[in-house]
Amino acid sequence: MAVAFQPGDEVVRGDLDIFLTNALGPTNAAEISYALYYVDDGPPESEVLIGSATRAPVNPAVGEYYASLLIPSGATVGTYRIRWTFRELAGSPYTQVVQEFAVVSTATTTTSSYTTNEQDMIDTLRILLRDNCVGAEETVELDVDGDRMVVRMDDLWGTLHDLSPPPPTV
Repeated sequence: MAVAFQPGDEVVRGDLDIFLTNALGPTNAAEISYALYYVDDGPPESEVLIGSATRAPVNPAVGEYYASLLIPSGATVGTYRIRWTFRELAGSPYTQVVQEFAVVSTATTTTSSYTTNEQDMIDTLRILLRDNCVGAEETVELDVDGDRMVVRMDDLWGTLHDLSPPPPTV
């Protein structure tokens, strides 16, 4: 998990975003909403809905949406999920995308071993893989130290999804 907030933080554009595209490029959804959940580790793990199940996101540009909220000063430290629910056309089926983030103690300092450019590349590739990986059969060709590798999109997504910065330091 690479996104962390402290109680009192404001979630703004660039924090919890979703970008919608189709074959023609960026596109707005016919319907879109999000729901916020606290993740109770359990066992068994469960999600606790916080507030409305159909919150309206901010739409600053075509195809771009973000969750705008304030992390309450009394927010429970832990893992949270935001579930985006949308459909491209009024008659099309709903699609759901899940993002995870953390609320950490105000005494916690978060750091990353990645430069801003490296993190931007990782984030961009994650979004491209998520949005373009329709099935597991798609592949991408990589050059790794001069060797040509063909990797399935779902394997590449899994590798990047599991890639996270070192744990926060206190």
